[in-house]
Amino acid sequence: MNVIALCDKDTAAGLQLAGIKTVYVPSKEKTALQYFHQIEDNIESIGIIIVTEQIAEDIGKELNEFRLRNIIPIVIEIPDKHGRKPDHVDYVSHLIKKAVGMEINR
Repeated sequence: MNVIALCDKDTAAGLQLAGIKTVYVPSKEKTALQYFHQIEDNIESIGIIIVTEQIAEDIGKELNEFRLRNIIPIVIEIPDKHGRKPDHVDYVSHLIKKAVGMEINR
């Protein structure tokens, strides 16, 4: 299973340095939603999708519907260079609580 990312240019550089090989950076030519639909068409080989919070907000409706339809790949939202958004929802903690039956405190 592959790890892929849908993020801004600055975050992409860091993720590529960390070893993430497939990184999609939205532009004027291809939007985040277009990349997301491309990712949806190829989910068989994907285990984790890393998305910056800003892009997750931009494609919110489609991303939430995707999460409801698919257990795998897991979608992980990360902050971008501007930091964590105040209204961020930690979906990974929700998945852990659902699977284990208890909340994990930080």
